[in-house]
Amino acid sequence: MGQLIDFKKYVMERRKNDSSSDLSTLLKQAVMLRKQRVANREGIQITDAKKLKTLFEAGIADILIRRHHVNSDFFLCGNYISSLLSSVVNTTPESWFVIDFIMESLETNNPRRIQEGANVCFLICAVFRERSGLRAMRYEDYEKMGIGLFYQYYGQTGAEIGYHMSRQYRIMVTVTDECIHTI
Repeated sequence: MGQLIDFKKYVMERRKNDSSSDLSTLLKQAVMLRKQRVANREGIQITDAKKLKTLFEAGIADILIRRHHVNSDFFLCGNYISSLLSSVVNTTPESWFVIDFIMESLETNNPRRIQEGANVCFLICAVFRERSGLRAMRYEDYEKMGIGLFYQYYGQTGAEIGYHMSRQYRIMVTVTDECIHTI
């Protein structure tokens, strides 16, 4: 016979072990970053990718709090986007053609390639909007494709960030755009 699994107990244990996605922890971190951002308004010196990531985290957290998007989903997405933006400074995507990532994912059965395709869609929508008009695809196509790819990534891997990014995609695009323009 099979074993009976108590999912409530499993979820509670998982939450205890993963305090980084707890709303209280994320909100404390956001408020701390927001205070640092206000204190450093006069002059910000970026010397490495970590400081750039912190700058993006603070900017995104500030906007999320001002817009009353106080939810762990938004803060997790903000942390993910901060990492994505700071990584683009050092290395650009292999391709700006999302279909390349989809095809490679199908050939290699590697869900990480789906995530990279979703990241490219997000970057095009939030940061490099002018790239959305270079091919036959429109901005709306990249938006729909990004949402779908993040959800597909979640479906293949169970990675929580894929689910949150697919649900909060449009809001996080506008938050990221505002963050970049206010830095």
